[in-house]
Amino acid sequence: MAADAQATRLCAQALDAWVADFTGHRPGGGESVQAFMQRVAAVWDELGDVVRDDVLNETPPTDTLWITHAGVIRAATLLHRGLRQITRADQWPTATPGFGQWTVLA
Repeated sequence: MAADAQATRLCAQALDAWVADFTGHRPGGGESVQAFMQRVAAVWDELGDVVRDDVLNETPPTDTLWITHAGVIRAATLLHRGLRQITRADQWPTATPGFGQWTVLA
C-alpha cells in the first residue's frame, strides 16, 4: 500500500511540474512542448519555402502529405493558424483526426 501512495505522490508531483511550466517542462527528461514546436516549425518553414519557390517560378504549388502522430498534427494546426509558440496548456489543440482519418491544412 505504501508503494501505491508513493507512486501516486510522484505522479502528482510530475503532473504539477508539467502544469506549472507547460511549454518548458521536459517530462521524464524528454522533449518540451517548446522544443517540439520548434522542431515541427523547422519542417513547416522548409515546406513554406518550397511553396514560395513554386509561386515565384510560376509552377503549381506542391501538395505535401505528412503521415504522423497527433502531436505533430496539433503543432501543425497551430503553425497553420500563425501561432508559433504557446504559453499555456489550454492553447494546445484538443481536436485530432481519429485513427485512419486525416486533416487538411490549406
